[in-house]
Amino acid sequence: MRYGVLAGIALLFLAGSDCSAADLPQAIQRVETETEAPNTTPRERSNSVYFFAGRLSTTSLGSTLRFNLDHPSNEITYDNYIAGAAYTRDIYRLGLGFTLGAEIGGAVRAGSFALCCNPVVKSSSWVNSEELWIGPRISHEGFVFFNTVRLAGATTWGLSFANNSIGYERGREIAWSGSARTLFYFGPEIIVALQQFPDFEFVYRLHHRSGANGKLGNLREGYNANVFGIRYKF
Repeated sequence: MRYGVLAGIALLFLAGSDCSAADLPQAIQRVETETEAPNTTPRERSNSVYFFAGRLSTTSLGSTLRFNLDHPSNEITYDNYIAGAAYTRDIYRLGLGFTLGAEIGGAVRAGSFALCCNPVVKSSSWVNSEELWIGPRISHEGFVFFNTVRLAGATTWGLSFANNSIGYERGREIAWSGSARTLFYFGPEIIVALQQFPDFEFVYRLHHRSGANGKLGNLREGYNANVFGIRYKF
């Protein structure tokens, strides 16, 4: 009789509670889920902004890629400076880790070299030039090493527009009787990111303007630059 009373009390307690006996597994599962470690995998970010700065090179694309270490130290291998920003929008996942996107960017090119390098004309005050580029971008998500560092890459290409030329780009205009106002743009980059901060990337880019052997502006090359910066993804 005593055990029957206890059983009856237990049944009344379950019937009057917020969850029935059938709901107990779901409640237990909910508690277990809430106590699990939070998911640290970042959600996909389709937008990004990239801020950078660097030096403008007086050499070819290949030498600039090698940071002009293949040239004698007494040569002028860098003249003016460049700083700017770019906005990127990822559009379509191509598969195998590749993504197709689009980029638009702008930069200020400035320094004391009005003309370089034969002859060299330096200004008492800084001269400057503005650049705008736009085009498609293909990026790869890269590879993660030691569950800590991600190494990736990307390439942007398209058209680059400048309001005027300074430094070695101006020298190329004179030498080739051409114009660097509208040239092709090419910007391969190396990306390094920490898994702990997935929304930030450290980026090296080779900033290249080219006439593609005279196809635009009657120029072979415009200006090359080694630039470094930080990209924020959102």
